[in-house]
Amino acid sequence: MGDFVLDPWGEPIPLDNWLHPDTFTRSAWDTSRAQDLWASYSARLRGYGAADTKTNARIKLYLHKAVLQVSNDFIFPTADWENEKGRKRREYDIPSKGQAADPERSASESCRRAKAKVRDIALCNQFTHMFTWTLDPKLVDRYDPEQVYKKVRPFLSNMTQRKDFRYVVIPEYHKLKPGEEKPAIHFHGLCSLGSVRIERALKRGRPRHDKHGRPVYNMTDWGFGWSTVVPLDENYEKAVNYVTKYISKQDKKILGKYYLSSRSLRKAPDIVPIDQGVDFDSFVDDFKLDTGKQYETTVFRDVKVVSEDFDRGVFDEAD
Repeated sequence: MGDFVLDPWGEPIPLDNWLHPDTFTRSAWDTSRAQDLWASYSARLRGYGAADTKTNARIKLYLHKAVLQVSNDFIFPTADWENEKGRKRREYDIPSKGQAADPERSASESCRRAKAKVRDIALCNQFTHMFTWTLDPKLVDRYDPEQVYKKVRPFLSNMTQRKDFRYVVIPEYHKLKPGEEKPAIHFHGLCSLGSVRIERALKRGRPRHDKHGRPVYNMTDWGFGWSTVVPLDENYEKAVNYVTKYISKQDKKILGKYYLSSRSLRKAPDIVPIDQGVDFDSFVDDFKLDTGKQYETTVFRDVKVVSEDFDRGVFDEAD
C-alpha cells in the first residue's frame, strides 16, 4: 500500500484519494440527489481534514435545514482547527482593526459578518418570541450608548440567570426627530421567555394584534420603557430576516457591538466541509437565483458564495 492516513476509525485512506479528489458534478449536488451527495462523503470525511487545506464548498447544518454553500474561491478550511492563539481560523484573511485599505468596505464586511452570525444563532436555536424595547428618557439617557449599555447589560444578565431568558438583541437608532441633536436608541430581538412575565397589550380596551393577526403582549419585566412581544409562528425564518435587517441599517456598532446574545445559546451550526469541492459555475443556477432558491453573497472583495437550502431531514436520513 502507498502513503495513507488513518480515518477516525483506524481505516487507511490513500493520500491520493483524500486531499484533492475529483470535484462533484451537477448530478451529485442537485436537490433530487441530496442524499447521494451526503452519502458520498459524510461517513468518511466528516469533521476532520488536513489543517492547512481548504475547499470551496461546505454544508451548514441547522435545527431544521441544511445549507449547501459553494464559493468561487477556496475559502473554507477542511478542518475545524485553532491558530497559535487558540482562535478559530477565519475563512479568509481580513486586515487588523484600523489597518483596512478601504475602511468603508471593511465596515460593510464587518456588518455583513455580524448579520450572518445573528442569523446562525437564530437558526441554531428555537426562539419563541420577537420583541421590541424602547427607553424611557426619565429612566435612562437613551441618547448615550455608554449609559444605555450600563443599564441593559445587567438587566439581560439578571433575566438570564434568574428567569432563564435566552435572547439575541440588536440595538438601533430611532430616526432623528425635530429638536434632537442625535437619535435615541431602541432594541429589536428574538427570545425564549423562560419565566419572564408578559401580559396582553390592549388598544382602546381591546386585545391588540399585529398586522399579521398575531397577539401582541407587553414584557412587564422590562422596566426601562415601552415593549412589545409577539409569539413566533410557522414563518420563523421570515422573522429572523426581519430582525437581522436592523444590523444592515447600522453604519457603526452602537454599543460597541452589533448585537448582544445570551451565553447559553448555540452560536454556530455544525459545518461539514466538502473536501472534493463543487464546481462553482455549474452549481450556480440563474433561475434559482431569480426565484430565491439560491442566494448570492459577496463575502470579501470579489469572493462570492452561493447558497441553497435543503430539508435537514434529507441529510439526517442519509447519514
